Amino acid sequence: MQNGNGPIRAIILTTQRTGSTFLVGCLQSHPGINCITELLVGAHLDPPSFLRTSRTGTKAARFLMSGGWYPTRAMRRFYAASDRPVSIFKAMYNQVSVPWTLRYLTRNTDIHILHLSRRNLLKMHLSQLLMPTRRNRIWEPHTTEPLPPVTTHVDPAAALEQMRKARDAYRHFEGLFKAHRRLPIVYEDLIEDQRLRPSEGARICEFFRIPYHPMQSSLIKMNPESLKVMVTNYDELADAVSRTEFASLLDPDPEEERACASS
Repeated sequence: MQNGNGPIRAIILTTQRTGSTFLVGCLQSHPGINCITELLVGAHLDPPSFLRTSRTGTKAARFLMSGGWYPTRAMRRFYAASDRPVSIFKAMYNQVSVPWTLRYLTRNTDIHILHLSRRNLLKMHLSQLLMPTRRNRIWEPHTTEPLPPVTTHVDPAAALEQMRKARDAYRHFEGLFKAHRRLPIVYEDLIEDQRLRPSEGARICEFFRIPYHPMQSSLIKMNPESLKVMVTNYDELADAVSRTEFASLLDPDPEEERACASS
């Protein structure tokens, strides 16, 4: 199904902890783009503060407020309500996997796809482990100010399993949406302080056929620390990962870094 030459309908297709909320914030700063976060679960809505003391309470309240049980209606209304050249919302893999949601998105092949991934799957897995941690009175998965660092134990076998699942999921959804116009973008290439790297911003604007405009977000990285700082059993994890296809994702050896810097 094609939508002619009218406004562009699009989604950010991704999974958790890929920098997608940072990307949403950047796209919101472009005057030609109407962008919201997870429409299908009401993540763009703010429940009362007394319901936001936990991750579960926050997610449940937003879903109930959003009318997420009727996703096709929510998508149609969102796209119809915008008066900008591009309308885009973020959708996680598990959200688009709902049969009627997936049917709507795959049948409407005019919907553009920004397919966002993260190159360092090990840090993505660690970020997922740390996400439920409440660091302030109200649980939030993102921040605009530096937060106290946190640490955790990482099961090496579970980490490897999750990294392979993430890699396979990306390939799976690339196949599902192969009839759509897609632009692959990568977390590590996007962020330059609190702005969208100009080269990536230009790629996105060209993809949507809209004028380039500098884009930025108010968010900063929640976990800027190295793996060695955040993982309490880093040596055990590094030993297991170093013998797999993910060895390059480990923290670089300090002596190698010094050698590269001096060469």
